[in-house]
Parts: sequence; structure tokens; C-alpha cells
Amino acid sequence: MNKLWYKKQAKLWNEALPLGNGHTGVMVWGGRKKETLCFNDVTLWSGFPKNQDNPESLENLEKVRELIFAGKPDEAHEIVEHKLLGGYSEAYTPLGDLKISFSSLCTKGYRRELDIDNAVHTVSFKGEKRTAFASYPDDVVVYKSESEKPINITLEAMSKIKSKTVVKDGYLCLCGNAPDISMPSYLGKIPDAVIYGDKGMAFCLAVKVVTDGEVVYSDKKITVKNSTSTVLLASTATGFIAYDKMPETDREVVRKQCIKKLSKVKADYDKLLKKHVADYRKIFDRQSFSIGGTSEEETVKLLATAKKGKPDPKLVELFYNYGKYLMIAGSRKGGQPLNLQGIWNARVRPPWSSNYTVNINTEMNYWPVSKSNMAECAEPFVNMVWELMQVGESTAKTNYGCKGACCNHNTDLWRKTSPVEGGPCFMYAPLCGAWLVNEVYGHYKNGGLDEYKDKIFESVKASAEFINDYLVEFNDEYVVAPSTSPENEFRFNGKAVAVDYASAFDMEVARKGMLAYLDFESEGELAEQIKEKLAKLRPLQKGEYGIVEWSKDYELHEPGHRHFSPLYGLYPSDTIKYYENAQQREWVRELYHFRKKNWEHYIGWSAAWAICLAGTLHEPETAREIIANMLTYSVFSNLFDTHPPFLFQIDGNFGFTAGVNALLVYSENGRNELLPALPSDWENGEVKNMLINGAQLSFKWKNGKVVSVSADKPVTLMNLNLAENCKIGKTIAVE
Repeated sequence: MNKLWYKKQAKLWNEALPLGNGHTGVMVWGGRKKETLCFNDVTLWSGFPKNQDNPESLENLEKVRELIFAGKPDEAHEIVEHKLLGGYSEAYTPLGDLKISFSSLCTKGYRRELDIDNAVHTVSFKGEKRTAFASYPDDVVVYKSESEKPINITLEAMSKIKSKTVVKDGYLCLCGNAPDISMPSYLGKIPDAVIYGDKGMAFCLAVKVVTDGEVVYSDKKITVKNSTSTVLLASTATGFIAYDKMPETDREVVRKQCIKKLSKVKADYDKLLKKHVADYRKIFDRQSFSIGGTSEEETVKLLATAKKGKPDPKLVELFYNYGKYLMIAGSRKGGQPLNLQGIWNARVRPPWSSNYTVNINTEMNYWPVSKSNMAECAEPFVNMVWELMQVGESTAKTNYGCKGACCNHNTDLWRKTSPVEGGPCFMYAPLCGAWLVNEVYGHYKNGGLDEYKDKIFESVKASAEFINDYLVEFNDEYVVAPSTSPENEFRFNGKAVAVDYASAFDMEVARKGMLAYLDFESEGELAEQIKEKLAKLRPLQKGEYGIVEWSKDYELHEPGHRHFSPLYGLYPSDTIKYYENAQQREWVRELYHFRKKNWEHYIGWSAAWAICLAGTLHEPETAREIIANMLTYSVFSNLFDTHPPFLFQIDGNFGFTAGVNALLVYSENGRNELLPALPSDWENGEVKNMLINGAQLSFKWKNGKVVSVSADKPVTLMNLNLAENCKIGKTIAVE
């Protein structure tokens, strides 16, 4: 069994264990006498739709380009910072906490666990058991208390945002409104950081009690007396209507919607559990990875072993599967995509607003989704990207004078596409929309998303139109200008500068976006323009440290920068191919090791990206080293990924799962290499039904060599890492 388990209850939010059904997220603390369930709803955000496009940006764009091409990037930087900016994104907001008090007398033999094979949380001790799960089919959170002797239970609810608790019609209801404005936490303590007005969406958490005990209702709480079996059914609702519609602000309207939804749930615990497990396992069991089997060790002991420098393969396998679990729990059809914290957040002003940071983090969240064969979980991401292209059409025209659509580095529930305020290294990033589109296109090409083909093509076309217009000709080459490299800067005239032209990141994002369009549509006016510009697109350059990040080898501002953005072409894109583009591959390798050598922090998502790159670069021992460091320094006790200083950020969880996939299979031009970067301590293992170019691929290996391989559709393999007596399936061709 894949289980996270502990002998102690959680004392902090980031020690609690997550449940989710793609709509409602819950953190379960596992308290003995006082349980806390922290609720989120994926649509509960501050704010409302607003246009933050900036006409002043277009008025200054040509001046910025002139300064860049004249060799004055520092002056261009100043104009970008003060003239080409926009407003901040809104924040993903916690809904509230359900507090459950028990009159239990004994807590001997305490154990809490999260069974990720079945997506069920349990707390057990002598004479009592408490079980919780979040059902996608019934859109309900279920919590059951069982005890050998009758106990009393008290339910109360509270929120950190504007709200009121009422007991009405037999339901405990926590109702409130989100803030109109919630400013980013990185601005520190500022006046009016959180503002309530009359536009923030209403929300509701409703709880229904089904018990063999006596139920006593009061104004603000529910008490159950003398119960041996109590089932709580909980549901959430908000006033969110659509990304481009003003939300419902009337609490009573939303409360009635929530009650209506919950009233349709039949309170048959066994049937609810059976339906939930079947739905979850249909996705979770479809694909699997095994190198060490499951462990009976307490999770904190597995982590303690990892801190000695050699993580147990069982922990690696558990961490991989945990990424799959979080994907299924957090991203389902009809929901919203995973943000910086997935769907779990406890703060009104969370780190980086718990928004969609689309200069790496949101994309990384979805890196494992198609190869791990979880197409059902991709729909919210596909939809968000399409919606961003609708909103981004205005930003492309207003801010940059371009056709098509774009998005800068932060977005939210309302699909903001304009820049934020602040340093250009992060706020100016109009090709982040193209990166998002490229990611969706990549998942589509890998398979499983045919039902979204039309929507994906619309997104690819809108992105390509923007790229085509945004490119400018300089020295007989087409370049991106202004151009940045996510969150990095260089030194120029003693200053930190972020604005240049033709950053390696922007150029390869543009290249991939144009190629994606031509894959869909190879003829027509736009296709011809793209072909012409592709032929004259500035190629990557070689510098002192490998691939040149900017237009030239500037003095470095931060040698060990956390972003591997200049290496985008190798991973997650494929405009640089391991075998076909050997020279550029080695340029990538040089900069990769230079960055890694100069790392100063153990940042989970950065380590995960490094694992993905190690796999693509065919460096197994590099991958083994980074995996050990990540599991030592970048994981909370509940296996949530960390970002300094001790902040939860979920992208590293998903990036790790994607990294393992990259170590096991490498694809190039329709040919697949098995075990391109197998760490030495993964001698034996098995993969079932990894989705590769539309085929479900399965293989086993012993002593580092593949001993059997099969697929449900034709697959071409490179004749590498196969044992002499390898059992090869009928659909497998070996070259």
C-alpha cells in the first residue's frame, strides 16, 4: 500500500494531510480530541474581472527597442519598469475551518495515515476510528467517526475572511465574502492590503450530520450526543460564474446553492466510499512505476533516512505516486487548474498570492499529466489557456500593438494577462502565454486530449499570431525584443539589468510556438509569414558558460540562478534534441552544470527541473544526486514541496513525478529510448502504461537492462539499454 503515516497529529498546517476532489480542497490535521478540517474552494479568489491593460506600454515600446538595439539596455530597463507595467493579480483565498471536538477519553495507539492508493485519510486509536475522503463523483467531502463507546461531538466553523456562521434548515453553514482586493504578500505590511467592498464573491461551506446519536442545534454550532457512528457531509460553493463575469455577492443565494447541491447527496457512507474509490483508482491505477515496492516505515523515518544522503527507493516511489495523487485530488474536469499551492491554501495573503505564476510554476504543475496517463486531469489547464487567449487578445493589441493573444507572468481566476508592477525580470514576460500554449500543445501531441483539439488549435493560432507580430528584424535576423529571461538579470554599467533582445528562453519559446502552428496549419498567409521568419530566426549562441542567456555574454548577476529558462529548448520543449542537435545539447550541458555548481538554495521546483534536465541529458548520477538533495532539503513531513523560507509550493511535487518519467523514457522524432538516465540504485523496476505518443508503453528492467517491453499501439524503440534476451511485444519495432 502507498501510505503516508504518522504516530503524531499535525501541529502545523504544513504537517496536515491533503484531500481533494478537484473542486474542494481539505487539509486534515488528524487531531485526537480536536480535529481541524481546513477548506478551500477552487473558485474562491479575491477580486473580480477588470481590464488592467496599459496603452502607455505601446506608446513606449518602440523607444525601448531603439535603446536595446543601440546598446543601452539599462535605459530600456528603466522605461519598461515605469511605463510598460500593469496591476497585480488577485489571490487564491482560504474558505474556512471546520472544528470538530470529541469527548474521547483514550488516545492510545494513535495513528494517522493517507492511503494514496484509495485517496482515503484515517485516524485511529484504541476504540475509535475516523475516516475522511473527498468524492469527485458526488462532489462532497465525507468524514466518519466511529467509536466502540458513545461519545459527544461538537461542530463549529470559522473563517479568516469576512464571514458568519449560522445553523439553518439542519445544516451548519459558514457564509461570507471574499475581499475585493488582496495585495501580494511580497509587498509586506502595507495599508489596505486586504479590502472588502461590495464586489467580492460570496461563499458557503455547508455541513450535514447523519448519526445514531442525538443532534442538538444551536445558533452557531451543532452538537451530537451519545454517538457511536456519525457521518459528516460537507460541500462548498462560491459566487463565481465565469472568468469574464461579475460574481454573485449575495451570501444567501450561494448558501441555497450549496444546500441544494448537498441535499442531493445520498447519505449512504459505504456507497459513497465505493463510488469514490472506483473513480479515483480508474485514473491512479492506469499507470504505475515501481522500483522498491511499498514501505511499512513511518513517513518521517523514511525522510530521516533520506537526510543521510541515500533515500530509500521506496520513498522515491512513494513521492512519485504522491505527485499523481495530488494531481487527481486537485485537477478534475469542471474545476480550475492547479495554482502555486495546488488547491490548498491557509492564508488570506498567501505566498505570491497563490496565483498562477506562468513563467515556470503553472507549466511544471502539468508536466507529468500526459505521460503518467491522467488525461482527465488536464481539462482545467486546457480551458484556462484557452480563456487566457481570449483575454490576452486585448493585452496583445493594447500593450504591444500585435495581433493574436499573449499573457505575462502572473494570472488568476479572472485570467489577467497584463504585466504586474515591479522589476522587469519578472513583470515583463509577454511570451509566457506562448509557453502555456506550447505546454498544452505538447500534451495534445503526446495523446489523450483529442476531444480538446479545436480549443487547443485556437490557442496555438492566437499565440502564433502574437509571436509573428511581436518579432522584429535586427541585423537581418528576427528577434524577440524587448526580451527577458524569467526572473534573472545581468550586470551592465554596474547595475542589475533584465531587458535585452533575443534571450535564449524567448527565442526557443517563439520557435516552438511557430512550429506548433505549422504542425496544425502549414498553408495560408500566416503559415507563409511564419516560415519566412523561422528561416531567419536568430539561432542560439555559444558563450563562456554554454548557451548564451541573452543577446551576448553579459557579466552574470547571479551565477547559480534558480531558473533553467535558457535551457527551455531541451526541456520542457524539444527544439533542441539530444541526438539531432548534439552541439547545442552540449551547450545546454555546460550552462546546466554551471548553474547547478553555483546553487545557493535548495528550492523544490528548481531541483525538480534539474532532475528533468538530467534525464534529458542522459546523466543518471546527476539525477541521483539531485533526488537525494531534494528529498533531504525540499520536502515537508507531509511530503509537500518547499520553497525557502519554509513555504509550501506544489510545483516541485509534480516536477519530481515528471523528472522520474524523464529518467525512464526519452523520445526524439518518434523514436523512444528506455532508461536514458537510470540512477544506479534503481537496478530493478517496472513501468506500466506510460503514455508515449499515444501508446501505452510498459517495460521491466533488471540490473539496469530492459528485459521485457510491450505497448498497446506501435512504438519504435532505439536499440539501447535492452537486455540480450529482452522479451519484445508484437507492436514494438527496434531500430
